[in-house]
Amino acid sequence: MRILLIIFDGLADRPAPELQGKTPLEAAHTPNLDRLAAEGINGLLHPKSPGYPLGSPLALHLMFGYPEGDFPDRGPLLASARRLSIAPGDVVLAARFASVENQPEGRLRLVQRFIRGREEECRRLAATIAKREIDGLTFRYVYAGNGDGNLFISGGASFQITDTDPLGLDLPVLSAQPRSEASESPVAKRSADALNRYLSWAHSQLSTKGTSGDGPPINFLITKWAGPKPHYEPFAERWGMRAASLPDEEVVSGLMLELGFHVEQIEDADPENDLRRRLTRAAELLDDGSEFVHLHSKYPDPMSHDNEPLRVRDAIVALDTGMETYWQLLAPDPDLITVLTTDHTTPSVWRHHSRAQFSDQHSGEEVPLAIRGGNVRVDAVKEFGERAAASGALGHLRGEDFMPVLLNAAERANMWETRPTPTRRLYRPHPNQIEPFRLT
Repeated sequence: MRILLIIFDGLADRPAPELQGKTPLEAAHTPNLDRLAAEGINGLLHPKSPGYPLGSPLALHLMFGYPEGDFPDRGPLLASARRLSIAPGDVVLAARFASVENQPEGRLRLVQRFIRGREEECRRLAATIAKREIDGLTFRYVYAGNGDGNLFISGGASFQITDTDPLGLDLPVLSAQPRSEASESPVAKRSADALNRYLSWAHSQLSTKGTSGDGPPINFLITKWAGPKPHYEPFAERWGMRAASLPDEEVVSGLMLELGFHVEQIEDADPENDLRRRLTRAAELLDDGSEFVHLHSKYPDPMSHDNEPLRVRDAIVALDTGMETYWQLLAPDPDLITVLTTDHTTPSVWRHHSRAQFSDQHSGEEVPLAIRGGNVRVDAVKEFGERAAASGALGHLRGEDFMPVLLNAAERANMWETRPTPTRRLYRPHPNQIEPFRLT
């Protein structure tokens, strides 16, 4: 049997007063999502552990059965999505333009974390900070558009350094520091110190070049998510399935490429039409021989980050309408296991954030999970929602449980204590993976 994994980014949420104490998912009219839950087995999932807020790439990394310590971080995954070559030994950071203002004691206050609609200016400024050598390390900035880019450090740097982006306006720009778990503390300290010097130099360069006046000055480069060149065991080898992905987020594209997925981009600004197109293409990929298709919709995550639960609810309604295509094209297939879930909770409700105020944070609540098809033990859950899923027969799962549960549902799992191949795998080996006995 084959597997279709549908992920609605940031779908899980918190109860909202304007929704009579329901979450946006619970308040939305979702007959198609509810039907999938009613025809399947349900539960709650957390890729790590409850209370830990995760982003999409780490959540998927854990859900696909890779150890947390092997996560390369977002910097190199973004570079992979942008088709930027990463040399062995390079350290890659996510680095975006920002606007800051001076504060007492030399601190910098973030005025604006995102620069939008000023492409010509950003490209001109990027050229002024494109390369710099500090303490034997070479810094190279590659602008990717939309105010964002990657900073490469070569020459023997450590990726075990902290972020300078505070991921919000409540903290000042942070100083890069060696991480406490750094394997080589002197190298990590040298790398952090050199990065701080590069960013100070970049600040002086950007400040003297002037800006267009169309908004606050573009005068700083904030960095985060430093990591090395990724080294992944291919998903197909780990789980025995030819895999394809229809991602809807740049960093997720980078992860899927590094995992060896066949990756295709689909862009549509409308949640319903976007999902219909992805489901249609997913059906084609499955017909063409893909055995595991990952479909990732970015909705309703953007609305949740804007702290607008009513808009989140409406986006979910649009997604549910788009799911009509699933019932038309995919649901009738008796050899398809369908998995519906989300990668993390993105709260549209915060105690100390007003509505329509952007928040970059996620939260650590578990998310609903439904699995339909095959011979799954259909339970009594009748709707797809955070609290409804809590009573499902799957119970509470962690990331390490996710792929084994899917393989078992798809009848692809092999009895664990058997050893047909030198490398222990959960899936039943293909004929070309075994060494047959030959009479001598």
